[in-house]
Amino acid sequence: MPALQNRTQAYLRMFLSVGIACCALYLLMQNSGVLTVCSGVCLFLFAMVLLEESFKILSSGVLDVFLDKVADKNWKSFIFGFSLTTLVQSSGLVSIIAVSFLSAGLITLASGVAMILGVNLSTALTTWIVGYFGLKAKISMYSMPFIIFGVILYLNRHKRAKGFGMFLLSLGLLFLGLAWMKDGFEVFKSTIDISQYGMPGMKGLLLYTAIGFGITAITQSSHATLTMAVAALSVGQIGYENSIGISIGASLGSTVITCISSLNANIEGKKIAATHVFFKVLCGIITIVFINQYLWAIDEIAPVLGIAPDDSVYKLAIFTTLFNVTGVVLLLPLIKQLCYCLNRFMKSKNNDSETEHAKFLSEDAIAFSHSAIETLTKETKRLMKNTSNIICRMIYIKPEDVDTDESVSKVIPQRNDLPEENFQNLYQKHFKAIYSDVIDYAVRASAAQKDAKYTTQFMDIRRANLFMAAALKDVEQVSVNMTKYGFSTNEYIKAEYSHIRRNLLRMLRLIQTMCNTVDHEEIARLKLELDKNKNKFDAISSNSLDSLIRNRLITDAMATSIMNDNALSRSIAKNLRHAAEIITKSQEIDA
Repeated sequence: MPALQNRTQAYLRMFLSVGIACCALYLLMQNSGVLTVCSGVCLFLFAMVLLEESFKILSSGVLDVFLDKVADKNWKSFIFGFSLTTLVQSSGLVSIIAVSFLSAGLITLASGVAMILGVNLSTALTTWIVGYFGLKAKISMYSMPFIIFGVILYLNRHKRAKGFGMFLLSLGLLFLGLAWMKDGFEVFKSTIDISQYGMPGMKGLLLYTAIGFGITAITQSSHATLTMAVAALSVGQIGYENSIGISIGASLGSTVITCISSLNANIEGKKIAATHVFFKVLCGIITIVFINQYLWAIDEIAPVLGIAPDDSVYKLAIFTTLFNVTGVVLLLPLIKQLCYCLNRFMKSKNNDSETEHAKFLSEDAIAFSHSAIETLTKETKRLMKNTSNIICRMIYIKPEDVDTDESVSKVIPQRNDLPEENFQNLYQKHFKAIYSDVIDYAVRASAAQKDAKYTTQFMDIRRANLFMAAALKDVEQVSVNMTKYGFSTNEYIKAEYSHIRRNLLRMLRLIQTMCNTVDHEEIARLKLELDKNKNKFDAISSNSLDSLIRNRLITDAMATSIMNDNALSRSIAKNLRHAAEIITKSQEIDA
């Protein structure tokens, strides 16, 4: 019976969907104007998707490297956000890039905030571009060459040529979609005059702001909403003041896209989303409160720019510029204070009892090879620190001992406390989940790339994580005898395990120094030091152990344990050296 009910419900849903689709098709066919407008909107949205995809193809391995170079100064980040949004005509895409890169730790919070301000200022250009190219010229004619050459290049097998072809095709479809929207509103006007439903005053402003917000939330494109508003305004289907309301609503609606993209981001990515929302809400409130002053300013500016008093399209363009410039002027000088507030009021809810997960990995960064490598390197470096901390606790020293310069001979005698948690708890909480996230991310990022160079790097990072996992498995075995003999009343076996603890601490200090340096000569020196330290875990050739066995100062069980644990410690040192070498190599490539 349950299976029959499920099948019946599925059929009902299918018939209902088909019925709704048929009704919608019938209604659209009854009015060619509505059909043309809807087709134009759909074509415009599809062109935006193509534009974003072409951008990812053309910028793969380039954008993230370039961003790394320009993100060192706030003004550079601001110009970068402005220029990139102007190029791709997608504030949502660039906002997502900012969220993902900050989540991955590739840019600072201040740079991310500056980038978002540049993104918002660039959206003002949309109305100017649409108003000039889309409505003052026969743009459908310009779209044809782009579509023709775009399709020809898209059929090319070369990846870059295909990406450039997709870029040209998307521009052609954008122009064509805009032309259809304009033509549709012209036809629509002959049957129904929407302008008669216009509402003046504050009520009209708030109503059309809500309409603009709703359209943007549904289409996920403030550019599409603005384009529709400009097209409708150009043929008199909506009034000038009502179009301003739609413009405000489109700006507020764009926050939905950024908020959705930040759902899977870490706290740093959410700070960027909060900045974007704060910017739009602040500008929206100021604009609505001082709408009369804005309208006066537009009337004053228009003649200076040579714009006719009745040219509503260009006056709307002036408004969108003032809307965004207001926010930029207010917030750009206050980036430092804004970052302070974000850091103070938006904090991650860390709980020591919770399992640690990857902190820097971002789904959006997978599309950019260099960024994916850099985020994986950062996460692997973080996992190396966690590995070091677990080892410290398992050999009864504090993680802080790795960071000090105090002699290991003085540190070890002071550390005799048992760890508060056993190995499995530490492994599950501070290693396993991050390790799984890194391996899964590396596999998926590698599958998304076709360049053999990046594939090799992804494989190396996976190997580094495997080396750390192997090292921890050896530590688990060492800790058993460390607990049994490390604090034994037999001073001889206790001294042997103290020797292991000293050498492991030296090794961890060398590993940490190696992971934090990019100097080639220093890295080479540290490798030699690590090899020398690794050779100290050779119990078989140890004269002191031979003497202890010969003189019966330790039992056979103790001798076997110390030889096994020296071999395991040697394996730990070897695995961590290999992992550190891969990390430093990846850091050199990123630099």
